[in-house]
Amino acid sequence: MNVSQARYITELLHRFAMDEVRPSRTPMVPNTRLDTIKTTDEVSSCELTRMRRVPYRQALGALLYLARVSRPDIAFTVNQLARHCSQPIQLAWDAAKYLMRYLSDTKDYYLKLAATQSTRLVVTTDADWVNDKSNRKSVGGRIVYLFGCPVHWSSSQQGIVALSSTAAEFIAASEGQTQSEWIKLMVDSVLKVDESVPPPLCLRMDSKSVIRRVKRDGSSDTQNAVDVRFHAVKDAFKSDLLTLSYLPSSIMPADTLTKSLVPKECDTKRLFAA
Repeated sequence: MNVSQARYITELLHRFAMDEVRPSRTPMVPNTRLDTIKTTDEVSSCELTRMRRVPYRQALGALLYLARVSRPDIAFTVNQLARHCSQPIQLAWDAAKYLMRYLSDTKDYYLKLAATQSTRLVVTTDADWVNDKSNRKSVGGRIVYLFGCPVHWSSSQQGIVALSSTAAEFIAASEGQTQSEWIKLMVDSVLKVDESVPPPLCLRMDSKSVIRRVKRDGSSDTQNAVDVRFHAVKDAFKSDLLTLSYLPSSIMPADTLTKSLVPKECDTKRLFAA
């Protein structure tokens, strides 16, 4: 079974007069940052007046729906755009139109549910440390796969400031594990799964440091808020409720949910299969 929203994308592009544009290769202009939200004093009155006539919030709502339902590849960009919902600026509107150019070139992308009997969940997690230069918080990304297809994905700013890249990766891994446990309960209930020994969650990440620390004996030297998450992941690993495996950043699907990538790094098709 395939999940596609090509028709919705076509209608979206027509609605915002973007149906005859030059396509872009990435969801976001490489190396562009939208995390710094300008105050009213930093935006010219001319720009504020002009942006009141721009259908920014309508476009954001349409893109958010698409990102939530069938397009994990645009989740990071939409998350960045949402930060400017209360006070849209020209830079954010230009980024929204750039994203629509990307959609015009990838409208036929789809999610595919494979025919398999295994109900084992696979989750990939990643974090971009101190991504936001305004508050130094990191961005975490995760994708949960079932039957080889993404069924849940998220790109969001982490709630605390991680003191190291390892701490940021721990937070991302813990959030991925927690979300997967809820999905597992739902899948077991809907599919009436009755397994005496349920298959462990497969957690994939690109941090060898996190994997080593979880597998070895001893405590964590991370900050307290992260230490709780560390022990939650470690306990699940020792109880055979999850397995850990390394996945290089070059082929890590969740990497696309944490940052703006240059074209040679942006293979967004890798998000659509485990």
